[in-house]
Amino acid sequence: MSLSHKNIHLRGVNFQVHDTPFFQEFWNNFHKWEPDTFDIFDRFLNNQYSYLDIGAWIGPTVLYGVNRAKHVYAIEPDPIAYKELLKNIQLNPGISSNVTCISEALDDKSDNIKLFKRIEMGDSSSSIIPTSSDEYHTVTALTIEDLVLKYNFTDINFIKMDIEAGEYFLIPALNEYLKRIRPTLFLSIHPPFLQEALALQTSIKIKTKFDSYHSSQLSLTERLVENLDFYKFIYDIHGNLVSKDHLLNLNDFGMYLFSDEKW
Repeated sequence: MSLSHKNIHLRGVNFQVHDTPFFQEFWNNFHKWEPDTFDIFDRFLNNQYSYLDIGAWIGPTVLYGVNRAKHVYAIEPDPIAYKELLKNIQLNPGISSNVTCISEALDDKSDNIKLFKRIEMGDSSSSIIPTSSDEYHTVTALTIEDLVLKYNFTDINFIKMDIEAGEYFLIPALNEYLKRIRPTLFLSIHPPFLQEALALQTSIKIKTKFDSYHSSQLSLTERLVENLDFYKFIYDIHGNLVSKDHLLNLNDFGMYLFSDEKW
């Protein structure tokens, strides 16, 4: 039996998605979801440039962003989410040629890595670090250099990253790339998930990202901030300038924009 489709209308952008039961509630309430994200996309995406969507999930930002950008490279290693992302993109032939879906994760080396579930795979909370579960899928990861070579993108001016506390490890791995091309970076930061991961660290018996580091929330946050300190401006989602001290003392979820461009 074929799945029904849902028509989505947002800010003059129209697209279709599969009305898959698991994701039905999300799409039913999509018009309320993260309006500040779409304010930022409207302000910073440019149809002369492509953008990189790291943590694309089932495609809400991709399906909107492709209407504002030249091309979207959508990274989603969670196998359930990736399958749904691919179906949703293919459902929109008018934009599908402008989206490249990528099932590999990004990491500091190209290899197989563990992608941990939080509650359920596909629910947008899987991560390269364990937060509440030590159950994982093995996925392929590429360095940013290998990803660029494989997918041949050279015109990125914006990166959105939402990877459920994986940012504490991925940002240092992207430092040289970010410093070289200076894209505006729209970053979701997840201190509560990091705190859970640090608490879980002592009780699990498998190797994780933490094994290579002397880890505390402060030390990992300092490392993240230091690896982004070349940007001229840090903004919150409302366009207010933010200090590095604010980020170092952050204990709740937050979304921030790192840019050389004035808001």
